[in-house]
Order: sequence, then C-alpha cells, then structure tokens
Amino acid sequence: MKIFTTVATLLALSAGLPALAQTQLNTQPPAQPSSPMAPASRPTIYAGQEAPVAGPALSRYRTSSLGIDLGWGGPYGGIGFYYAHMIGAGTDVNAGIGLGVGGKIGVGVRHFFSPAKTVSPYIGANLSRSGKINDVRIALNEGTPSEEEAYYNLSSSGVLNLRTGFRWQPGRVGLIGTLGYGVRFTGDPVTYTNGYRPSQEMRDLVDAVSPGGVEISLGMSIGFGQ
Repeated sequence: MKIFTTVATLLALSAGLPALAQTQLNTQPPAQPSSPMAPASRPTIYAGQEAPVAGPALSRYRTSSLGIDLGWGGPYGGIGFYYAHMIGAGTDVNAGIGLGVGGKIGVGVRHFFSPAKTVSPYIGANLSRSGKINDVRIALNEGTPSEEEAYYNLSSSGVLNLRTGFRWQPGRVGLIGTLGYGVRFTGDPVTYTNGYRPSQEMRDLVDAVSPGGVEISLGMSIGFGQ
C-alpha cells in the first residue's frame, strides 16, 4: 500500500511539471533579438519636403563677367568692352561701349545651350547705336591711275545684331568666338560731301566700314562673383 501511494505521488508531480513550465514562459516578456549590426538611423522626410538629389552643376559661368571683343562688325565696335550678368543657368544680359567708325553703345542678350560644359554653342541679339562723325576721308586704289578719294559724313544709326558662336570656359577666364550680321534699321547714314558721286566700288568700300553688315569677332570673358 505504501509503494502504491508513492508511485501515485510521482505520477501527479510529472503531470504538473509541463503546465508549470508553460505558465512561467507566458509570464516572461519576449526576448529582444540582438544583432551585432544595428541598422543606421534614417533621415526623417516630412510631407511636402523633397529629398536632396545630387547632380552636376547647372552652369560653369560666374554670375557676373567683364568682356573684351576684338573684330569686325561687332555691336560694340572693332574693340569693345561690356558687362554681362547671368539671369538664368544659360542666359545673360549685357551692356557695353566700344570704338569703330565712331563710338558705339548697346545692350544685348545671349543664350548658351550647354552652360555646364567647357564648350557651349550660343545665340544672341544686340541693339547698338553708333555715334555721328564728319569729314571722313577714304581712298581707293591709292598710287594707281584709278585712284579715287572721297569725303563723307556718317550720321548716328541703329543696328540689330544677330549673333551665334561658341564659348570656351575652362575656368574663370573664357573665350567667345562669334559670327553674325548687323541689320541697320535707321536708313543709310552716309552722306558724301560737296555732292560727290562715288563709283560703285567706292560705295561698296564705304558700306563695308559703316555700321551693320557681317561680324567676325573673338572675345575674352573674365568672370567674378559666384
């Protein structure tokens, strides 16, 4: 009888052990997984805010620049000086003065198609006004039997210059090559003195040195500012 009681007690205890273990597991908080490589914190982006995007610079050109043009038929004369200011990534406005057959003054705009690159094509337009000059002497075929000499007056005139070319900008200093054409919109400014009637060859020469016509020029741009 004593042996039977002992066996019954052991059976009861073995049946209660799993329930006790399950109760203890349910009352303990779940263990947090540990990782030697914790994830890095991420930046918070609020509604309406865009994440920053890395990309190439919009333009190689400085906000402001000073330019010098040398050539033939330019809006600022055979030698001209101008100031340019960027109003966009590839567009500037400019104003300048210069010397040609008479003084010149004007304003213009240029658009560069690839401002982020070292070399960029461009198009532009300028409005310029040349000064008045009197008693201009010009000679044709000097020292030959067909020599011709004429005197004329050049009145003020306005010209619309249409221009295109390329800009090379490796750094702060760049070069600009230009081809263009100037359309005179104020009429013929040339008046020959004493009623002189020049030959057609002389007229062509005078027209070539008067405001307007073909432009071929090379300029230097010196940037400053940002």
